[in-house]
Amino acid sequence: MLCGSQQFLLPLTVTLRHIIRMKFFFRFFVIFFVTSGAWASEADPVLSIYREPLLRPADWLQKEAELAQSKLNQNISPAGTVAGVVIASPQKENPNYFRHWVRDAALTMDVVLRLWQQAPNQGQRALWEKHLKDFTFFSRQNQLTTSITGLGEPIFEVNGHVFQGPWGRPQNDGPALRAAVLSDWAQMLLDQGDSQFVNAWLYSSGLPAQTVIKADLEYVSHHWRESSFDLWEEVRGDHFYTRMVQRRALLAGARLAQRLHDEAAARWYYEQASELEQEISKHWNPDTQQIDVTLRWKEGVNYKNSALDAAVLLGVLHGEWDSFYTVGNSQVQSTFERMVSRFASLYRINSHYENLGPALGRYPEDLYGGTHFNAGNPWVLTTLAAAEYCYKQAERWAGQDRQKTQRWLKRGDQFVQRVQFHSYPDGSLSEQINRETGFMNSAADLTWNYSAVLTAHWARKLTLDKIKFIENKGEQP
Repeated sequence: MLCGSQQFLLPLTVTLRHIIRMKFFFRFFVIFFVTSGAWASEADPVLSIYREPLLRPADWLQKEAELAQSKLNQNISPAGTVAGVVIASPQKENPNYFRHWVRDAALTMDVVLRLWQQAPNQGQRALWEKHLKDFTFFSRQNQLTTSITGLGEPIFEVNGHVFQGPWGRPQNDGPALRAAVLSDWAQMLLDQGDSQFVNAWLYSSGLPAQTVIKADLEYVSHHWRESSFDLWEEVRGDHFYTRMVQRRALLAGARLAQRLHDEAAARWYYEQASELEQEISKHWNPDTQQIDVTLRWKEGVNYKNSALDAAVLLGVLHGEWDSFYTVGNSQVQSTFERMVSRFASLYRINSHYENLGPALGRYPEDLYGGTHFNAGNPWVLTTLAAAEYCYKQAERWAGQDRQKTQRWLKRGDQFVQRVQFHSYPDGSLSEQINRETGFMNSAADLTWNYSAVLTAHWARKLTLDKIKFIENKGEQP
């Protein structure tokens, strides 16, 4: 990432690359003058003085999706790491995200799996398949590595060693997400006749478990009742997000176990998923009309008084399986609206440019700003999750109610344009958006951001494809 002092070293020869850098140079002075009070009053829109016109949401998402694929590829098994490592970010200091988070890596592989499915040629398909296999091998090594909390260990160094620093442990969403995506991949491999790799590395019925999926499913099915730390790594308790992805893993695993004739295991996984549903339903708070993100707090951050959290939205998106707690669920919708309303009034940048959707943070009381703990910011991935949610709502109403379909589609586009508005000129995305200035900050090229770009892009495309299909049949969406 460029800083102000680096800009003075630009040579006089003007190239396209230099022009892009000069934009950063200008932005540096904008921030200086605005924050020092030498330019623009506190009420002025900070970013309007330099920003180019926005692309149409469809055009930007298409362009950004291409960049996202490239960035994902760069962040999987990069130079200096063991094959199969998925770094959270290439940034190595302030903050250091150059490590492998089990949760983030699994979410990335969920997207890689779709890229593998959709690959336009054999070369691309081979690239994504290699990433999936390397991830499988690396994950199995993680499982066999002695750690403080077993499979609930959240972070590994890029050389494959366990991260030994103080941290929130265990984090039980990681094994669940990993089991879910690899179960989906195993089904696809079986469909194309590749049972050898599945039996050797992904799922075999023997106990103790000798394959990645089986080990994760056994861990999830026997430990889901235990408290763990949330996806933000700050609170130990019972979490809506963790439980949603655990349920998805158990159902995906049960279906795979049935196909591979591990009937007793399939019944066990189904039973645990059913019990999880009862516990997940307890997160609904009828008094506040929202889904509370955590129940039975045990330790960690104790100032999340609103119980509002984007993790609920992410839990619905990442735990999606059947009709249980989908985007159309009334409790989910109520929670979403309360969350959006709260964030809309929380950050200064949301008070400008009403044509854009509000930038969303993790939770209203958040203090983590990337390099400090005195004021939290909006996050790119949570704002894109809101866009994906809206697109899925639009897809749900397509063919039933034209007005609702278009309203949700437009709303999703507004969240996308909010992200576009604050992105770097080349489309790259850092973890957070500064709540005051609107500029990107914290970890650069966050891998999860690019996964979120692709899932939002695919959700929008699915909606438009459905609308087109309906209209071509003479029906009105």
